[in-house]
Amino acid sequence: MRKYGLYLLIAVGLLAGCQKKYTAMDTTTAQTSAEETKTTESAKVTVPEESKTSGETDAKEPESTGKLDPIPIAVTGEYDGEWDDSQTPIITSRCDRVFVQGDGYEALKSALSAKNDEMAAAHKKEYEEYKAEAIDMRKEFTDAKFTYACNYEFQPIRFDGAVASMSWLKYYDMGGAHPTAYNDYYNFDTQTGKQLELSDMVKDMGGFRSYVKEELAGRAADGELFDGYEDTVDTLFDGTNADSSLEWAITENGVSVYFAPYEIGPYAAGEIEIAVPFKDHESMFEEAYMGASTDGWAKKVDPWDTVTYRSGDVDASVCYTYEEPETEDDFTRKLTIEREQNGKKDTFTEEVYGKIGDTWLVMTDDGRSYLYMELSSENDWKTMEVYDLNGEKVAKAGSSTDSVNGAPIQTPDAFYLTRRIDALGTYSAYRKFHVGADGMPEADGNVYTKIRTADSYEDEMPLVSTRALPVTLFGADGSETEATMPVGTKFYVRATDEETFVDMELEDGRKCRIAVRQSGDGWGFLIDGVSEEECFEFVPYAG
Repeated sequence: MRKYGLYLLIAVGLLAGCQKKYTAMDTTTAQTSAEETKTTESAKVTVPEESKTSGETDAKEPESTGKLDPIPIAVTGEYDGEWDDSQTPIITSRCDRVFVQGDGYEALKSALSAKNDEMAAAHKKEYEEYKAEAIDMRKEFTDAKFTYACNYEFQPIRFDGAVASMSWLKYYDMGGAHPTAYNDYYNFDTQTGKQLELSDMVKDMGGFRSYVKEELAGRAADGELFDGYEDTVDTLFDGTNADSSLEWAITENGVSVYFAPYEIGPYAAGEIEIAVPFKDHESMFEEAYMGASTDGWAKKVDPWDTVTYRSGDVDASVCYTYEEPETEDDFTRKLTIEREQNGKKDTFTEEVYGKIGDTWLVMTDDGRSYLYMELSSENDWKTMEVYDLNGEKVAKAGSSTDSVNGAPIQTPDAFYLTRRIDALGTYSAYRKFHVGADGMPEADGNVYTKIRTADSYEDEMPLVSTRALPVTLFGADGSETEATMPVGTKFYVRATDEETFVDMELEDGRKCRIAVRQSGDGWGFLIDGVSEEECFEFVPYAG
């Protein structure tokens, strides 16, 4: 039994309030499962300090080459499972695939398609083995209703015109004292599709290695690491470790090295991250893959974790928590945001409707800070709530029907949000945004591009015309030609402004535009004065 989920492209607190603390560039990431129950270990994260005072801007903006502009991605999750006669799950599973959106980046798309297939094959093999074990356990211990889990969850790190960096979180729950989770990290050259080695990114490997070991020595002095951890680190760097390889990723701000739970420290330490920053170490790295040098940043934040940050003369920390509803059918939660700013504490509370998902602390170039929080409710309806952290009191900035939907916010100046669209069918589509003057996401244009998660036309449902339809054909040279497509033409939706047009792709790869206008009854569209339902064999609207 399988189902597929789509999202564009996120801890259980035993005590009330904010317990864990994040401080600046030394990170231990949380482990996340796809199930309702999640565990997060203690962590430390770097948040960069702003060099300008709040509200101050640079006299001259740096010229953008476009190389470091973010690129949109989408992720699908394939879910599987086995249930007993009482419909109690025996084992559940999830395996994600990632797709680069839009035109171009063909080499990267091909490389990620191969990586998707590789991960799916590995997951299927493990899932079948664990499923057999879980079924045997359920038969032997009929009163024990424990559910196994085997998940490969995609985690985006950095996607731009230079680098595509990501991980698959492998999460296993087999009935032990606690689940097991670790990340496999992958880094690609966006232009060539080449999977990068650490030596492709790091020019001064000796200096890089020394920096990592010095940072780890500080952790060891605090008693956070196993005795003899140095030998493990050396074998990982040398490539002689029999059990694993050195895991690393390229972020916006530097190169991070990761050590899985139990690798050099106890389970309670979680995944240990050592981040080597680009700043002050430029000569250590390959310039082509270094991130943009900006004052703005965004950091994904988990509930119950405290993040400290600085901007000019503002020294602050923020944490959010929530109370779960009493029943599964109730989507209402009490949200609490605790902020301390220059020694003054403030607590903001409100009821929110939906399951709290990915939450980002966003700092703009001019020193304004906001929380972007995604909520999911019935029928996977998503909104994004925005909270203003800048005044004497935390305040609600507003709510948006465009949400992150699994994608990263890499910079406040450019990120992609998605929403559900109803224009010649129901589908998810995205636009590019930036943080506006009021803190709300502000779109850079009015055209939504449909999310594509198919590698070929065979895997995508077309709109098949039942009458001749007038279109505008777009030539490769930018020319436009009026034409009429015959009955039986297969149209694949690509983009829309939700009001006047829907852009299509034909089976032969040509692009065209169908002019539409909304019908008089407020629902659906007319094409050349004719209802859309009379123009196609089937128009796949949801709900």
